[in-house]
Amino acid sequence: MSWKNENNFLNIDVSSLSHENLVEIIKQLKDGAYEKTRKKAQKELVRRLKEKGFDNKIIVKILTGNLYGTRKRLAIAKEWAEALEISEEEFIKLI
Repeated sequence: MSWKNENNFLNIDVSSLSHENLVEIIKQLKDGAYEKTRKKAQKELVRRLKEKGFDNKIIVKILTGNLYGTRKRLAIAKEWAEALEISEEEFIKLI
């Protein structure tokens, strides 16, 4: 892992992280300056889930399962649609 504070640069080899560490990185980098690293971690997590047989519909249900309210679900759609390689509208239809 490399860290360069003055340019908000954080490079983590997400492929080497455990599932738990990926989730933790995604949580810690939420709303932070390291959006690129968070998106890489999200894509890696989705890739692993798909390798295990999860489709987009199941992943969306996992991400939104305990959320109440349209605003929160829309925020998750905006945050995760790119990692699932679908549009926000497609994400919302899967909820």
